Amino acid sequence: MTTVVTERLRLFHAPDDLFGLVVDVRRYPDFISQITAMRVLKEADGDLTAEARVRYKFVSERFVTRVQHDAGQRHIDVSFVAGPFRELENRWRFHPLSDGSTLVDFYIRAEFRNAILQMLLETQKDRAARILVGKFGDEADRRFAKTGNPDLDLDEEIDAIAE
Repeated sequence: MTTVVTERLRLFHAPDDLFGLVVDVRRYPDFISQITAMRVLKEADGDLTAEARVRYKFVSERFVTRVQHDAGQRHIDVSFVAGPFRELENRWRFHPLSDGSTLVDFYIRAEFRNAILQMLLETQKDRAARILVGKFGDEADRRFAKTGNPDLDLDEEIDAIAE
């Protein structure tokens, strides 16, 4: 059974800063405690292959992904290369808002080969996605200046952004 999670949230940082944070996979272990090591295996313009070592509770795994990114569009697409998954697809989209803040669309579709790991993912999927996106938000707060106006009503603008 494939697990799909989507998150949409507004962050008070510039879209280019957030894009740069997410595409900088080498620094993930600095602020995501579940990622114990990250190594870029191959890198070319707009495309990299990276190996991650992760640990969560009693589970320790290693997997390889391909990360394709387009700075102009502020799109990041992650696909599965090797490891414990049957499938893994992840997308980040960073939409600039008129006040300088960013609407972030996050999507992940995953299925583990191991039924126990899949069950753990399925029962924790919403919490895990919120924690992961939250860690990026916290790191952005540490690294970048805040931008945007939290009191400004951007509901119509946000609703108009289609994925």
